[in-house]
Amino acid sequence: MSNRDRLEELWQSTEASQAQTKSRKAAVSFSLGLLSFLVSILAGVPAVINGLLSLREIRRSGGQLRGRALAFSGILLGLVGSVASGSLLLYATAGIRESRRKLDVV
Repeated sequence: MSNRDRLEELWQSTEASQAQTKSRKAAVSFSLGLLSFLVSILAGVPAVINGLLSLREIRRSGGQLRGRALAFSGILLGLVGSVASGSLLLYATAGIRESRRKLDVV
């Protein structure tokens, strides 16, 4: 194999690797999933929606897009973050109500 053949093979392999890019929707889903731990449903629901749209986009791309794991992570983080933040919010609300009830009794 000559040097020219090696260079052509290398060039083709770099073109193929550049053709596969990560889905932006998957990255947005992951970021919103992380953010959902702080702002609950406001970021959790969009994380799940973007993740699902990203999975569909990746599946339809025919191998041109990557990021399935990122999309799955975004969906999972969005769900868990929303539930965790929502639970914390409900717990805090119940604590405030209990404190008010005790103050009204006295």
